[in-house]
Amino acid sequence: MKFNYPVLAHPEKCQHCKTCMKACPLSAIIDIDPRFKVDISKCKTRIDCFYCVMNCKSGALTLKQTDAEGNVNISKQ
Repeated sequence: MKFNYPVLAHPEKCQHCKTCMKACPLSAIIDIDPRFKVDISKCKTRIDCFYCVMNCKSGALTLKQTDAEGNVNISKQ
């Protein structure tokens, strides 16, 4: 099953405000400093969630989608 997960597509825009972390109802965003880290297994439990991206004031985050089997293609992040 496909699901969405956040990626830091524009790191130069990130203000390190942690709004994305606070907005995530699943606590899937583990850290933003020094690297953006997401527990994708938590994102998988709620396929319709994108609160982190909606609440990112700087536009640094975007959503990626897994393949049909739910596999994440790391090379495309």
